[in-house]
Amino acid sequence: MINAIIITHGEFATQIVKAAKAIVGSADGVIALGIDEGEGTDELRERLKAALEDLKKEGGVIIFTDMFGGTPTNVALPFIEDGAVEIITGVNLPLVIKFLNNRGDYNIKDLAAMLFDYGQKSIVKAGDMLKGKIQ
Repeated sequence: MINAIIITHGEFATQIVKAAKAIVGSADGVIALGIDEGEGTDELRERLKAALEDLKKEGGVIIFTDMFGGTPTNVALPFIEDGAVEIITGVNLPLVIKFLNNRGDYNIKDLAAMLFDYGQKSIVKAGDMLKGKIQ
C-alpha cells in the first residue's frame, strides 16, 4: 500500500485528513504535518524524515504539500526518490480522497501521475459547470 504525508502551513494538513476520514472512513498510513509559525526548517525536516522512515517501508510515499515554492515543499524536495517518494503540490480535499480510494490500485509512479491529472481537473468554476460550459 502506498502511504502519504501531507505537509502544509498551519493546521491545514490536520484538518484535510480529518475531513477525508469523515468522507472515506479511514486514512491509515497518512500523516499530517503542519509547520507552525516560528518553526524552523530543520525541525520540520526532522519530523518529515521520521515520518518517511515509518511509512516508506511499504509501497512508497506520496508527499502532498500546499503550494510549490513554500516551506513545506522546499523542505520535502530533497526526499524525492524515484519509485519510492513522490511530491504533489496544491493539495486539496478531492485529491486526498482520490488518493485514499486508489492507492492500492497503482504503483507509486502511476498513482502520482493519475493524481496530478485529477488534481488539475478537480478545481472547477461552479457557475460554468452548472451552465454546461464545463464537461
